[in-house]
Amino acid sequence: MNHIVKFFPIVFGVLLAVLLLLTFQSTFKNPFFSMKEGKPQEELSYHFAFYLPDSDYSFTENFKKGVIEAGEALKCGITFHSIEEEPLSLEMAAYSGIDGIAIYPFQKSSNILEYVNKIIDEGIPVVQIENEIIRNENSFQIGTNYFETGKAIGNMALILNEDKINIAIIYSDKTPGLSSDNNLIEMGIINVLGTRAGTLTTKRTSLNPLDAERLTYELLRESNNIDVIVLTDPNDTLVTVQAIIDMNMVGSVQIIGSGDAPKIKEYIEKGVILGSIVRNPYRIGFSSVMALREINLIGYTSAYVDTGISVITKRSKE
Repeated sequence: MNHIVKFFPIVFGVLLAVLLLLTFQSTFKNPFFSMKEGKPQEELSYHFAFYLPDSDYSFTENFKKGVIEAGEALKCGITFHSIEEEPLSLEMAAYSGIDGIAIYPFQKSSNILEYVNKIIDEGIPVVQIENEIIRNENSFQIGTNYFETGKAIGNMALILNEDKINIAIIYSDKTPGLSSDNNLIEMGIINVLGTRAGTLTTKRTSLNPLDAERLTYELLRESNNIDVIVLTDPNDTLVTVQAIIDMNMVGSVQIIGSGDAPKIKEYIEKGVILGSIVRNPYRIGFSSVMALREINLIGYTSAYVDTGISVITKRSKE
């Protein structure tokens, strides 16, 4: 027994050292604590949480860059969460004491509506990225104007020498935000085409990266009068182009793509793709942090921020 008692101080000392080490690590992982080149910096003023979908990879990657750089510039702590895999995290956000929430509500589920309303009721500012599912004086929308996106697509399609322009739009589970407001895109297209608007067919691809190839074959077999195929995902754009090339239909069917990947620009230069619509996820991310910080500092910010789009065509490259 005496031997065991002799080891108590040693065991106690080891446990205390472990506890101190964990506390030390926790401090440096705290979202309100900034560290650069191993040296502690000043504490961060605000902590904002971002809830994003797991898909839409090309968007979220650049969006996060904008968020992180804005957080560093404005001295704000940032955490990212999955809106799909961490529903409990969003549910408890109203009680977290956090200074602001940004959410990419790509689907209008009853749970998300309930959680966001609860967050707003607690007085926590909410930025809705790309899509607005709730209108409230304590909530703000930042992102792409999808009606203007549709108008840009329509303007590109107008160069076709057709009395009626038949368009097929392929939405995708890989870019869920775009398809959630598809009616605005389609309204914008019809607004520009006017009397030249023909049939408007809509399809949807899954998360499968090759699904667009299958869908393109099916689409062109079902109908031989499609003039333009519009893609809403960069990967689907490249896959569809390859299918059109394999079918020897380059020029017979025009393609309006999505994104500004080097290969997409190359196809535009070669005339294989008519043009491409490019959202600005970096600016959306940066603006989201700015808006949340502004509402915390002065009590208000712009109710809606349109971050715009870029249109890439062969003419714009020349």
